[in-house]
Amino acid sequence: MKKQRTKTLLLHILEDLQDIKHFLQGISKEEFRTNSMVKKAVIMSLLNIGEISRELPQEIIERNPDIPWHSIIGLRNRAAHGYHSLDDDIIWEIATGDLTKFEQTIVNEAKGKIN
Repeated sequence: MKKQRTKTLLLHILEDLQDIKHFLQGISKEEFRTNSMVKKAVIMSLLNIGEISRELPQEIIERNPDIPWHSIIGLRNRAAHGYHSLDDDIIWEIATGDLTKFEQTIVNEAKGKIN
């Protein structure tokens, strides 16, 4: 059961990562800043990723120490409790650059759970 639950969590994170890519497709940084619907969609997906990351088994966290798990979960807390204080530039940088390595890690972990 634990393996299936972990697989499900990883697949949900991948879905949110794909959603962020979809939301930002063809969007410039300036459009992101001014389009509240896109901005809220991206932030909600980041919030979801942080929430799900809190539920991942400790073994995944320990196996991937180069991933800033604390920051990922911390961003979830900021998005949930301090949405209006989030910096658009930081969210843009996270969404357009910082997630690449994280996504590859999640893909690798998911492959291990599927096999």
